[in-house]
Amino acid sequence: MKEIGVSTGAMKKGWKDGLLYIGCYGEQSETTIHVCRLDKGTGELTLLQSTAGVENASYLAIHPGGERLYAVKETDHSDGRSGGGVVSMTIGTDGLLGETTSSQSSEGAHPCYVSVAVDGRAVFVANYTGGHAALLPLTSNGELRPASSVKGGGMEEGAEIAGEGQHVKSNAHCITALPDTEYVCVADLGQDAIITYRVNLDQGTLDRHHVCRLHKGAGPRHLVFHSALPVAYVANEPDSSITLLSVDKDAGTLTPLHTYSSLPADYDGYNDSADIHLSPDDRYLYSSNRGHNSIAVFEVNEDDGKLTAVQHVSCGGELPRNFGITPDGGYLLAANHKSGTVIVFRRDAASGKLTQTEHSLAVSSPVCVRFAIS
Repeated sequence: MKEIGVSTGAMKKGWKDGLLYIGCYGEQSETTIHVCRLDKGTGELTLLQSTAGVENASYLAIHPGGERLYAVKETDHSDGRSGGGVVSMTIGTDGLLGETTSSQSSEGAHPCYVSVAVDGRAVFVANYTGGHAALLPLTSNGELRPASSVKGGGMEEGAEIAGEGQHVKSNAHCITALPDTEYVCVADLGQDAIITYRVNLDQGTLDRHHVCRLHKGAGPRHLVFHSALPVAYVANEPDSSITLLSVDKDAGTLTPLHTYSSLPADYDGYNDSADIHLSPDDRYLYSSNRGHNSIAVFEVNEDDGKLTAVQHVSCGGELPRNFGITPDGGYLLAANHKSGTVIVFRRDAASGKLTQTEHSLAVSSPVCVRFAIS
């Protein structure tokens, strides 16, 4: 079985010097990507560098070699043409960002997710408006080349998956690998489905392989795979839920098993779910709630992957669009989009519970946290 894999952060590699990157919404003239250092002992977060020139840098990914950062430009026009873009920036030996060395169209409007093939040969982009997924090959030194394959959004035969002849708007919200396989999975919020594509990096192609249909109104947003069990979890945005999925890597298929609320039972106010991550040891699952403004903590059953709610803790701000768990599992950093804060939580490895520290960082519209690779 040929492995594609993606690198969205530190993965199984080491964490370089407590360094991390924060992507933010903002104009091209504003600083939208920040480099920080987290003190692993105290949790203090220090700003080291702020970089302008990338409009709406709403999602980031790091090359598996650790020497290049990729950022989407979540816009409907970029570099004088319709659609958003993707840029490549160098990372120095000190972890600081250098110049933007290449930029390409994402081949769709409002790209909101980027991931990197584990062998560093391509990046994958999800374009929210229109629902297109794109494969952009990389040169041997990590430079972006024009997209070689664009799928979804009604561009391919049989792309309409709502059933009963009903047309439903496509909104691709993430694209991530099915680990240890030749497949990538696209969470399509508008279609209430996760679409799996077979990847051929030699030919630079994506080929539609399987559709996992979720319940009506689910709105799948972000997807994460368990490293040991044959299961995955998807955060469903509009109905504030998490669906446990069975994973068949040989067949390249996903199947819904059970859905859990991401909210406390006594909450009936507005909310939509955003991000989802497993702890480094896969024992706990975390999901962010916008409206309830919390991080939900679940214990993962070690036999079947089923979830038990452990905690709902305030995110310390408003609209936690994204968050990151440090590669050593010691901290969780919540990027609160509306309140403009990144809040540092200490994480208890045994219980999975979070405790807000006194440390935070004020940056405008933070929406993505990524950790440096050593």
